[in-house]
Formats: sequence, C-alpha cells, structure tokens
Amino acid sequence: MSSFDHLARTRTQLGEDRISHLRSLVGAWSLLCDLSYSDLLLYAPTDADRTAFVTLGHCRSVTGPTVHRGDPVGTSVHTHNRPLLAEALAAGRRIEGTAVAGQTRRSVAGDDALVVETLVAPGFGGRLVGEYVPVGFRGEPIAVMVRESDPTLMRQVGPLERAYRMVWQRLSEMVMAGDFPFPSQEGAGEFREPRVGDGMILLDREQRIEFASPNAMSALHRLGVARNPERHKLSELGVDDSMVGRAFTSRSGTVDELVVGDSLNVVVRCLPLLSEGRATGALLLIRDISELRSRDRLLLSRDVTIREINHRVKNNLQTIQALLRMQARRAESADAKIAIEDSARRVGAIAIVHETLSADAADVVDFDRVAAKVTRMVEEGSVSPDRPVSIHLKGHLGRLPGEVAMPMAVVLTELVQNAIDHAAGSEEVGSVPPCRVTVELESSADVLRMRVADTGPGFTEGFSLDRDAGLGLTIVRTFVVVDLGGSISIGPPHAEDAPPDTLTDSRAAAGCVVEVTVPLSVRPLPLG
Repeated sequence: MSSFDHLARTRTQLGEDRISHLRSLVGAWSLLCDLSYSDLLLYAPTDADRTAFVTLGHCRSVTGPTVHRGDPVGTSVHTHNRPLLAEALAAGRRIEGTAVAGQTRRSVAGDDALVVETLVAPGFGGRLVGEYVPVGFRGEPIAVMVRESDPTLMRQVGPLERAYRMVWQRLSEMVMAGDFPFPSQEGAGEFREPRVGDGMILLDREQRIEFASPNAMSALHRLGVARNPERHKLSELGVDDSMVGRAFTSRSGTVDELVVGDSLNVVVRCLPLLSEGRATGALLLIRDISELRSRDRLLLSRDVTIREINHRVKNNLQTIQALLRMQARRAESADAKIAIEDSARRVGAIAIVHETLSADAADVVDFDRVAAKVTRMVEEGSVSPDRPVSIHLKGHLGRLPGEVAMPMAVVLTELVQNAIDHAAGSEEVGSVPPCRVTVELESSADVLRMRVADTGPGFTEGFSLDRDAGLGLTIVRTFVVVDLGGSISIGPPHAEDAPPDTLTDSRAAAGCVVEVTVPLSVRPLPLG
C-alpha cells in the first residue's frame, strides 16, 4: 500500500504546501470522524480538468458503524459516477447527495438540486448519504472531504447526537475556510490524547459551558464539580481554565493536565471554534487518566528498583573481583594464581554488563560499549612488556537483551584471554613484532557473529574441541551452544586475519580463528 505522500505526489498535481495541509488534516480528522458518526474520505483531483479523483485517506468512526468494509485508499473515482466531487470543489461549498447502487441520475426541482450518484462502496448494496466538504487552503478549495453514512444504520438522535453533529458542522466549516487543522498547536507530549468518547464539553464565545457529555460530567464530578455546569465558566466551578484562555488568544489547540491530590489526573484538550478568524466558542475533550498515571508510577518505581539492583550487583561483583585479585597476589602456586585471575576476569565481565544495565531503564545493553570495556580489562590484566600483544576491536553488535549480553560478555572475555595466552605464550621478547589479536563483531537481522583471531603459533594438529578444550573453551561452548543455541568453530586464519606486515612472514600461515555464531531470536514485545 502506497503512503499518503507517495499517492499525493504521484497521482495528483498538488504542490508540497497543499500536500502538507492535507497530511495535517488526515492526522487530525479522527475528531471530525467521531463527531459525524460516519466514515470520512479524502479525495483529490488527478488532473487539471477534475474528471477523476484519487482517494488519499479514509477514517472510520469509533462512535458509529462503518460503511466501507475494505480499504478504499488509492482507488480512483470518475466524475461521471461521482459528479458532486467536481461540483463541490468547483463551487467551494458544502453539498449533500445520495449514492445508490447501479444508477446515476440527476433531477432538479426549483432552485434545489438532488443528485443521485452511482454507489462505489464495494460490498454495499444499499443507499449511502454523502456530505461533500471542500477543503480550503489559502482561500482556494484543493480537495474534497466526504462524510459517508448509511441512514438505516444511524443511531437514534438525542441531545448527545445533536451536540456532536453541531460541532461537526462548525469544524467542517473551519475545514472549508482553511482554519482546521490548526497550523500549530500545543503538543500533547506524554499526555494520553483524549477523544470525543472520553468526554466532550462545548463552550460559547464567553467561555461558558453550553453542553457537557455524560463522560465529561463524570470527569468534572471527580474534579470536585457537584452542581450543574451549564452556563458556568470552568473557573466558576473551581476548575483551572488557563488552557481555554490560551486557545482563544492563540487561535490554536492547547492542552493541560489537571492534577488533584495524589490520585486524580485529568487531561484536557481545548480546540477553539473559529468563524471568520474569530473564536466563537471552544471544544474541550476531557479524559480521566488517573489509572494510567498510577501505572506509570508503578512502572517508574519498578524501573528505578531494577536499576538499583543492577547497580548493587555490579558493586558486589567488583568487590568479589577485588578479593580474588588480592588472593591471586598471595597465591604461591603459579597454577592457582592463573586460575584465580581467570575467575576474577569472568566476574569482572559480568560486572560490566550489570553496570551498563544500571544506567538504562530498559533491559537492553549497548554491547559495543561492553566489548570495549571487556577487551580493555583483559588487556590491562594480561599484556606486559614480556608479553607484547596488540588487541584490535572492530565491527558492531548494537543493543542486545540483557540475557544475551551477559553470556556474550563472558564468551568475549574467555576468547580474548585464550588468544592472548596462545598468541604470546611462545614468543621470545624482541624476536618478532608484537602478536596481534583481532576481535570482529558482526550483526545481521537474525544472527550475531563474533570472531577472535590471533597470529600466534596456532593449535596443534589433531586438536579437538570436545577432547582438548580447557576450562575457558568449555565455558564458551556451554554458553554459546547450550544457553544461546549457537555454534562455535575453530580453524586457521584466512589471509585477511593476518596483519599486512606479516603476510610474507612464516607466521602468516599460523595463528587461530575462533568464530561464534548466535541466532538472534525476535521476541514479541509486551502489550501496553
């Protein structure tokens, strides 16, 4: 399905400023749609002669039944079937008509014209009532907004329905004059934007309440209004009406959140009703969001708690790491010292992930930052003048879930440490340039790859991961294969894994490459 901009640019002759105005209308017309109890469609001419129109937009009301079961956006309509489209656009005035399946006729009685158009709504066999409203822009009609409804499905008319229809008429007149949608209005920000069904209040030119829907009455009651609000200003009822004053002054939409005590939150959107550039009233949409705010506070409390837990876990792990390093310095056995230092590095890698999680409310980790810290930690604890090794990190994995980042950090620690041990373990100081360890990270839509290559002596002939793996590679295989469902491979390096200045050296064919591949499963996002 083509986007609105694509349809408007490729199927019409509208300029960018007119397309922008119509885009704003489509973004704001759910209000008009709910007030009209009908479907709204937006038609624009495809040629200068206005013999055909393209459907640029369609909106269904949440207050009434739809008359279009399919999606009409992108379909073409010819004026020999829908003559009122061209007539409304040419005359620049509102026209009402009827669409009937299978026929087109026109009858004139006195000064009143009744047009019966061919029904083009697929899957509908009855009669549709259409109201054609030309969309004005800088004093010129540029498109037609059509309200379509089935009279047999319309709800019984009462005070609420009459108020909705009256506001629809006033807003549609603003559409004709080019006053709606507003060029700019106060953003809702984090507010939950209210809709007509949440509660509607109609104000007159003196900012007094003419009508309040039942849901609006309930919201006012929770704000402390006990008496009948009609013919009173909001300020007279003890309700902050600063957003009304701003709307009348700016001739644009305003929004406020009214807070009463610790448990009541009501958001109010005020839209001025304009006529000839003057505010003749206002429409207030009001919604009680107390329950939503309560959930926000619970979520915020949960996020703060999770961050604090990760921060404390990081502190505890760093304490354990410091204790292990202290014990390693006092160990008399060289093997024991190496084992304790390896354990300290593993704990440090997990601490780095928790440190990253403590800085973000979401349970995701920027693994590129983690990888940089892990390689730096391993390098500082392993490389010395008598073990000349250079470590290079390239590529990206991006943001990963915490349950993936944690084992991947430990895997990276083990592989880099293993590469350093094997790359520098057999070299004599000063005999050759420092050995090189390269860490390459790669991420695609469904797979994560980590390659650690060194230019050391390589592995012995007949090496088996199942038989000859030490503790480090065993940990790697457990995390990758068992926990993450991935795979691990070990082999000699390719030419691109060796540094350019050693390709002619005998060591160019030596070295080792360990590649880890982990599937990145797409988990469904939680609702809400």
